[in-house]
Amino acid sequence: MVYKSPRKTAVAILTRVLSQRKSLKSLLTDEVLSSFNKSDRAFLIEVLYGTLRNLHLIDYLIEGFFKNKKGLSAFTINNLRTAVYQLLFMKIPEYAVTCEAVNVEKSFNGKPSVVNAILRNFIKNYSGKSLEEIFNSNLSLSVKYSHPEWLVKRWLKRFPLEEVESLLKANNEKAPFSIAVKPEERALVAEYLTEKGFKVEFSEIVPSGLKIQGQGYEIRQSLQQAPFFWIVQDEASQLVCFLLEAFEGARILDACASPGGKTLLTAALMKKGEIISVENNRVRFKILQENINRLRKFVPHVKIKPQLADIHQIEFKHSFDRIILDAPCSSTGVIRRNPDVRYRVNEEEIKRLSEIQKHMIEKVAQFLAKDGILLYSVCSTEPNEAEEVIESFLQKHDEFSSIKKLRTYPHTDGMDGFFMAKLLRIK
Repeated sequence: MVYKSPRKTAVAILTRVLSQRKSLKSLLTDEVLSSFNKSDRAFLIEVLYGTLRNLHLIDYLIEGFFKNKKGLSAFTINNLRTAVYQLLFMKIPEYAVTCEAVNVEKSFNGKPSVVNAILRNFIKNYSGKSLEEIFNSNLSLSVKYSHPEWLVKRWLKRFPLEEVESLLKANNEKAPFSIAVKPEERALVAEYLTEKGFKVEFSEIVPSGLKIQGQGYEIRQSLQQAPFFWIVQDEASQLVCFLLEAFEGARILDACASPGGKTLLTAALMKKGEIISVENNRVRFKILQENINRLRKFVPHVKIKPQLADIHQIEFKHSFDRIILDAPCSSTGVIRRNPDVRYRVNEEEIKRLSEIQKHMIEKVAQFLAKDGILLYSVCSTEPNEAEEVIESFLQKHDEFSSIKKLRTYPHTDGMDGFFMAKLLRIK
């Protein structure tokens, strides 16, 4: 889905995200981004991410300007949402926003006169008002920070109000662009990126991490021909690989491997050995293969074997020294990176995923050798998918002991929200 207009593209993608429950990441691809110049690309990214981060607030503010919302198409509503975001957060001139929104509506054969009228009324009521004035009104946390009410309530049961508000704020901030590199090459990669014009910061959490300022698309393009190992990966995800304590010559299973960050960073850290990387989704498996093929030459002494299979049904003839189970989860810990997650997940989905996670850890634990380590991780804030899964497993298995449990949050650690549990097989 590529249009010449970044505004029209934003409305079309937003409609698919919200109406068809497609992930933003799967739609806003490098192929789409490459069709725009740098400024239009930046505009498109800002409008999409910004509208999704503030969707409840935007809907709350424009609700009173509809006479019959049911009579408007999803395209029209999303056109209005993106226009309001531009007015409030990007401070684009009112006449320009209105004119472009009307043109977009015409291109969709929608209702340009309705869009024009609603935006003019909105401007009449909100022109000159600052975000501080709007935020200081009596808004609920769910509306103010555009998170589902059920999720805010769950967090309020576990955390003080001030901490919940800090987490909500952090989720609406832009996540840092982080990559993993070989620790011994980190200074070299930083120098390479600096010469390309990017500001680079060393991670204080993991010796493989670099945080880079700039558009993700431009950074990835600059790295495409770089003569060293690199993969896009948040610091929390990298931390999993260090907790694993992979050693030279180890045999490792990565049970839910795509897109391959943990497989590949583990390979770079262990230098020599074998990793079997399992993925059951064909689309995700293709991504896994592409990443392995790109980076295999930088870890020549590690045999990486991608395998398209269902971990629930797979069997192995030998055991493993280390197992990574980065289980499928609600992704509530990566909302700041994927703002659309908050509109796709629900409490029933969390319960469903919790049962899957319990089955998965039972399955992979069978393959771990004595004195081996199983590293369980999820990018979820919810105990159902984390502590409760581990407690349930340990109650049934006295042959395992817990070495370490760790949580990270964006508002306290500056990283994605992860839960990690390091388990040792003692007999």
